[in-house]
Amino acid sequence: MKKILPLLFLMIFSTVSAQSTNGEDSKYAAGIVPVDEYGRIAFQETIKADGLTATEIGNKVSDWFNNRFKKPVVIAAKRYESESPNKLEAKVEEYIVFKNKFFVLDRSRIDYILTITSEDGVCNFNMSRITYLYDEENPEGALQMKAEDWITDKEAINSKKGTLKKFPGKFRRKTIDLKDTLIQELKNELTK
Repeated sequence: MKKILPLLFLMIFSTVSAQSTNGEDSKYAAGIVPVDEYGRIAFQETIKADGLTATEIGNKVSDWFNNRFKKPVVIAAKRYESESPNKLEAKVEEYIVFKNKFFVLDRSRIDYILTITSEDGVCNFNMSRITYLYDEENPEGALQMKAEDWITDKEAINSKKGTLKKFPGKFRRKTIDLKDTLIQELKNELTK
């Protein structure tokens, strides 16, 4: 009986660990963060917008941008003039919040370049050049990081366990969540 209990405990623990890794964390698992041949991260997605022209999509994207990227939701959003009328380019700065409880606010600034191009029936989303500014209030100075040095599989995933590392893992989670939120908002706008 004494030998069976530790074995039983080990089986239950590994089942629970596998469930947590395969459940919520599968959204953030290895291979989810795209890295190109130069080591740069760029989240890309093609969004279908059947029945809409490039101009109609461009107008909807512009409306979404103007409504979504304004204070107090974001810190700053600068839209760049584009030669193409169906291309939106912007540099965005906002907060990702890890914990917001009484007397505890754990957050980071996230900066990124957002590029959205419109074609007939299709909208192409691209989020790149992601950087973080963490612990701004620290008198010794804030921690500045590039996503490439922080949220890639190599940096954020424990290779032996296959789980997210604690500190870089929280950045990986929140960055993927932000990307997913932006894409979902854009899809909702295109179906109005």
